[in-house]
Amino acid sequence: MNQEQITTKLSQINSEGLEASFSLSEAALVNAQKLAELNYAASKDALVNAQDGFQQVLTAKDPKQVTELLNAETLQAAGNQAAAYQKKVSKVLRDSNKEFANVVDASIDQLQDGFQDWINTVASNAPAGSETFISSFKTVYGSALQGFEQFRAASKEAFATAEKTADQALETVQGQIAQVKKAATPASRSRKAA
Repeated sequence: MNQEQITTKLSQINSEGLEASFSLSEAALVNAQKLAELNYAASKDALVNAQDGFQQVLTAKDPKQVTELLNAETLQAAGNQAAAYQKKVSKVLRDSNKEFANVVDASIDQLQDGFQDWINTVASNAPAGSETFISSFKTVYGSALQGFEQFRAASKEAFATAEKTADQALETVQGQIAQVKKAATPASRSRKAA
């Protein structure tokens, strides 16, 4: 195997890695666009709801009417909107994490296969007496493969942690909504009884 063949093989491996990078970049842009659309819709809904609320407060005839407007159902509706938004964001993040993990796995497998093929080609075409060099090169390559596997494991762990954190945040929001509803319900009953 001559220098040109070795360079061509390495160039092919690098091209495949570059394609994977472009794929990841494209997926990141698509997911950023999804998040931007979610944020826009949530901001628009919040603005409309705020305008409606202000309009109702401005048309109220006395302070008691204003107090009645700020009841548990109103707070619960706002909390439900926040929870729905959080679910949508979590879904986008979860989907993008899965897509990223799949691309990382495929890239690592592709890179490993490409390097293994290259090493086998170099070893089969190596001149006589270079067995020691080839053996040490394969040892270095084996160490590099372990690094790829460690990266793969760390990536999977990071994705699992991100999903768990998103789920915990959603549970926290839902728990706070339930607490507000529970705390407000006796207060509204006692006002009605009085």
